[in-house]
Amino acid sequence: MSQSNKALKRALPNVTDYPQKRTKADTQDQNQFSIHPLARFNGPCSTYKQPVEIMSFSYDNERNLHMDDRELKYYYPPDLKNCDLSHGYETFVQREQSGPEPIHSLLDALAHTQKRSADKNLVQTDLVSWRGIFTKILCTPYNRNEPWELGATLWNNTIFIEEHDTDYTKEHSSGSTPRQKLMCYWGYKFENLCTISKLPSEITSSDDPELINRKTTIVNTNVQYCSVAKTSLGNNKLIMGAEVDCLCDAKPKRPVNPVEKYIELKTSKVIEKDKDTFNFERYKLLKFWAQSFLIGIPKIIVGFRDNEGCVIKVQEFKTMDIPKIVKGKNGMWNATVCLNFANQFFEWLKTVIVINDPNSSYTISFQAPFKDIKVEFMGKKNSVLAERHLDNSNFGQ
Repeated sequence: MSQSNKALKRALPNVTDYPQKRTKADTQDQNQFSIHPLARFNGPCSTYKQPVEIMSFSYDNERNLHMDDRELKYYYPPDLKNCDLSHGYETFVQREQSGPEPIHSLLDALAHTQKRSADKNLVQTDLVSWRGIFTKILCTPYNRNEPWELGATLWNNTIFIEEHDTDYTKEHSSGSTPRQKLMCYWGYKFENLCTISKLPSEITSSDDPELINRKTTIVNTNVQYCSVAKTSLGNNKLIMGAEVDCLCDAKPKRPVNPVEKYIELKTSKVIEKDKDTFNFERYKLLKFWAQSFLIGIPKIIVGFRDNEGCVIKVQEFKTMDIPKIVKGKNGMWNATVCLNFANQFFEWLKTVIVINDPNSSYTISFQAPFKDIKVEFMGKKNSVLAERHLDNSNFGQ
C-alpha cells in the first residue's frame, strides 16, 4: 500500500465507523425540508458576505483546462445596426459533454490554488459547488415548476455538491425543439457580439479588427473563463465557481478583489405589453439577480431581442437595485426570503449529510408538487469526488 493510500485510509472512516444514529436523519419527515409557509423566511435578512475571488481558470476551444486567465474577455457595446443573434448558427460548436457540468474541474482549481498558497485554510469551507447550483437553491422558494436533483458527498467536514443529469435537464439544457435550440444559441451569440479580447481603451476606431471579427467569430461553448470565490451566508461558509462573461476594465492583481469589475450578459424578449413586464420581473430578474448577487457581479447588461433574434436595445441593471424593482408588486419575489431560505436550508443540510466518506453520496431532490426538498443517502456509489482529489493531500483538509 502506498504512503498516500495509507494516509487516506487513516483519515477516512470505514463502513463500521458510520454512526448508528445519524443526526436528524432517521425518519422520512426529518429528511425533508419544507418550502412553505414562506412567511417563516421573512424577518431580518441573513448576512451575505462580499464574495472574494481566490483564483480563476479557463477552458480553451477544445475544452482543455488552464489555471490562468487566457479566455478572459472585456465588454464593448454591440453594434445594434448589425446584431442578428441567428447569424453563424450553422457553425455553432457545442461542448461534447452532455448534461450538467461535473464539479471535478472546480476541485482541480481549488487543489491547484491550495498547493500554492501559504494559507493552509484557503479552501476550508462548509459547501463547495458551482454558482448555478446555489442559484437554484436561492430561487427555490419561488420555483413552481422546475425540478432539480443534486448529488452530494461529505469529506473532511465539507459538502461537495454537483447537479445530476435528469430527463428534465436533458430536455431543457440545450432545447428540445429546433426553435428552442436556436434560442439557446442566441444567448451565446450575444456574448460574442458584446466582448473583445483586449482592453476597451485600446479600441480607437469602429473598424478595429476586434470589432469586425467578433461578428463572424464561431460561437464555441467549450470556451469559458471562470472565477472561484469564497463567501458566507449566515454561518455557512461557501466556495463557488462561476463562468464570468466579461470585465468592464483591466483585472486588478490580487489581493485586490476583481469581482466588482465583472459583468453578466443576458438576453430577453423585448417587452411590449404588461404580461411581458410581469414575466420579465417575476422570472427573469429573479434568476438574473441570484446569479450575479451570489458571485458579487455588480452589473448585468441585457440585450432585448425581437422574435427573430435581432437585438433592439441594450439595458444595464445594477444587481443590488433589482430587488427594489419588484418590491411590493403583486405576485413577485422577495430577496430577503430567498437568502433566509438558503441560509436555513444550508444549516439543515449540514445536520442531514453526516456520513464522512469520499466514496459515498447523498441525493438532494426538489420534485413536483414542489413542496419540500428531500435528501436520501445512496451508500457507496455516485461519489461527487474523483480519485485524484482523494490523493491530493493539500485539498479537503
